[in-house]
Amino acid sequence: MSYAARVLRATLRRLLAVQLILVLPVVFAYAIIKGGDNALAAGYGGGIALINTAVMAWRVSQTSGKKALVELYIGAGIRFGLTLLLMAVGMGMLKLDPLALLLGFAVAQLGYLFNRVPIQEPD
Repeated sequence: MSYAARVLRATLRRLLAVQLILVLPVVFAYAIIKGGDNALAAGYGGGIALINTAVMAWRVSQTSGKKALVELYIGAGIRFGLTLLLMAVGMGMLKLDPLALLLGFAVAQLGYLFNRVPIQEPD
């Protein structure tokens, strides 16, 4: 396995942990302030972001050689469609609070800002 592949896998694992750490306080705050239903909505929104990261990690593990870029584009399409579907299910069918759901999702997306990627191979 190449250095780049190892770094990318480690970065995605760390991203999952960072996203979870960011979402948990939002869920607890909603549970205390607004109640359990809103906390569930925030957790659901954060869960959508975590699922997206897991799908990205899965698609990255499928990449190899010349088809790597195609695999990553397919993964991006899957993630986009899955996000729309899960948000529609959460807001439409499950009748979860849209603001809490979107806030949980947005806070989890902040994990990308806090996830440092090493750009230089160690000697």
